[in-house]
Amino acid sequence: MHEGQQKALFLLAKCGDFAVGSTSIPAPGPGELLVKNGAIALNPVDWKIQKYGFAVETFPVIIGLDLAGIVDAVGEGVPGFERGTERAPVSASRSPKQGTFQQYTIAFAKYTAKVPQSVSIEQAASVSAGINTAAVGLYQAEQAGAGLAAPWEHGGQDKYNKRPFLLLDGASSVGAFVIQLAKLSGFSPIIATASPHNTAYLESLGATEVLDRHLAAGALRKEVTSITKLPLDVIYDAVSEPETQKLGYELLADNGTLVLTLPSGLGEATGGKKVKSTLGSPFRLGNEHVGEGLYAILPRLMAYARCIRKVTLSCIWRRISGEKWIYNRSGRTTWEVG
Repeated sequence: MHEGQQKALFLLAKCGDFAVGSTSIPAPGPGELLVKNGAIALNPVDWKIQKYGFAVETFPVIIGLDLAGIVDAVGEGVPGFERGTERAPVSASRSPKQGTFQQYTIAFAKYTAKVPQSVSIEQAASVSAGINTAAVGLYQAEQAGAGLAAPWEHGGQDKYNKRPFLLLDGASSVGAFVIQLAKLSGFSPIIATASPHNTAYLESLGATEVLDRHLAAGALRKEVTSITKLPLDVIYDAVSEPETQKLGYELLADNGTLVLTLPSGLGEATGGKKVKSTLGSPFRLGNEHVGEGLYAILPRLMAYARCIRKVTLSCIWRRISGEKWIYNRSGRTTWEVG
């Protein structure tokens, strides 16, 4: 294990600037791993924390959610990992010592997965936040999800065969994982909205029908009803803008569940409909069961189910040297690091 100092990117104050500085390299505690970061993915929540000043109250702080790297040290009571593990674990992160915008990060072993040889370190770094949000929204049975049976549970795979599924904003990072998990759960048809140039990509993930996200609400409703006459019991809105929330709610069957990735602006639900705003962190109360089950099979999902997000991704840690860095604030799928 390395001792001493490392470079990190600090958010200096609420709604403040980022600056490169030094901090000590933490030691892993029980159930933890110290990971030498090889690639760090950027998420829309990163710039939103800076711009809107939410989620953290103590500054300066190291943020960042997604990484892949090499195990540098193993804490007490952690089976299955060794220092220098070839290939990179994917880890969910929380708190400054677990923030990913630094050279070494503490990861919880139960939310870390060994990455198969077929997956690059850059692809692995883009998995965690997206698949967590998708899985919690689908399979959490309390306030943040639709309560479906997870495909890694007994009888869960293909359980929802011949039941239709609608995803709004399929080309987002979360949407890409929602499609793949919905396929594992057996839903068919899987209808997704996206820009037309993303059609082949979403079909490769498992979408059976891809509709133009720019269609007017009335035209989109007509397209959906022409594809399936069966009730839409589950709709996942991965963008959750006011107009998509309204559309999803209107298309939702009575007693169905609409999953959002932002707070609901719909008011009180009627007709037995349920509207769930999901928060994908496995550290959040109520999400632990989904997180632990997901990470137990994540290596197999990455190896065999192609459950990885194919995006243009740059490693950020090598940029932690005072150079200018930027990333896309549009919420779309391609980000650039300057």
